[in-house]
Amino acid sequence: MILISAILILYALLIVFLCFGFKRLKTDKLKSASTHLTSFSIIIPFRNEAENLNTLLESLSNLNYPKSYFEIILIDDASTDASVALIEAFKQQAEVSIIVLENERFSASPKKDALTKGINTAQFEWIITTDADCKLPDLWLQHYDQKIRAEDSKFIAGPVSFFTSAGFLDRFQQLDFLSLQGATIGSFGLLQAFMCNGANLAFSKTEFLILNGYAQTDHLASGDDVFLMQKFIKEIPEKVHYLKTSEALVLTQTQPNWKSLIEQRKRWAAKASAYTSWFAVLISLLVLLGNASLFLVIFYPEIWPLILLKIAVDFLLIWQTASLFNQKKSLIYFPLVAVTYPIFTVYIALASQFGKFEWKGRVFNK
Repeated sequence: MILISAILILYALLIVFLCFGFKRLKTDKLKSASTHLTSFSIIIPFRNEAENLNTLLESLSNLNYPKSYFEIILIDDASTDASVALIEAFKQQAEVSIIVLENERFSASPKKDALTKGINTAQFEWIITTDADCKLPDLWLQHYDQKIRAEDSKFIAGPVSFFTSAGFLDRFQQLDFLSLQGATIGSFGLLQAFMCNGANLAFSKTEFLILNGYAQTDHLASGDDVFLMQKFIKEIPEKVHYLKTSEALVLTQTQPNWKSLIEQRKRWAAKASAYTSWFAVLISLLVLLGNASLFLVIFYPEIWPLILLKIAVDFLLIWQTASLFNQKKSLIYFPLVAVTYPIFTVYIALASQFGKFEWKGRVFNK
């Protein structure tokens, strides 16, 4: 009973600190357009994304940035659908440089291999990564350009959320992701960044090469974003920043069913055992134990006040993120998600550390 209470209190304190960090991190506002623009190489791996590429390519063509100041590099990871044909057709009428490459496998991580090939091909100093199932905001590159110049950054994490759609599964994913983004922003505000998302990430190519890129972590299928950030933080922590603005928000697709969602989250969670950040380990443990404690309320009804405290601080963090991203309508689903989320979280945490997971039609070991 005492141990359970202590875990829930520590969990609540952690989320409160993340909420404080969220508030502490200033929101980035776009000022007048710069006359000295940064050049970007946008790197996008893809595998069988024909149904999503039109949205991505249209958003790329709508970027409010001089076309001569960025290039698009797409790396095909053995697609068997019409993805390549769609890109080739788009190239014919595009006003920006587009390069399509074939992935070359040399590690256990197809995505890291594809990113490495794209980065090595890139002609510009600043690399931006995103995914093929995303939609990019019009002012995306303008915000990155301003951030780089204002703060002399070398690594910048940007915000990511899901397209808004109906149905409990989609709302569950959206609220879950809002909590992850809230924790990400809060950790940056506390100067203890431990998480980011490769769907919206920018970094210096020179520093990437100096740090040997994805070496030492390419035996893991995922983690191209987090482990790279940890390298930057270890060497130049003062150059690692977060782009806190809804105008740079990248939208991506939710998983279509529970099976796909479980496989995705197992892949994400599988890398947790390789974390080197003490803060990341602490948060992972407290989140797991805090959610697992909810199952014990049947045996210890005295902890109900602490359960309600946990739910309240969870809501506060999600509300902050939803307000920033203009997605507060999804909060109506919070009570139902609050009930189902502990079961989902504990299952994923355990399942991810044992056995295999499926991703893009391939099976990977942990």
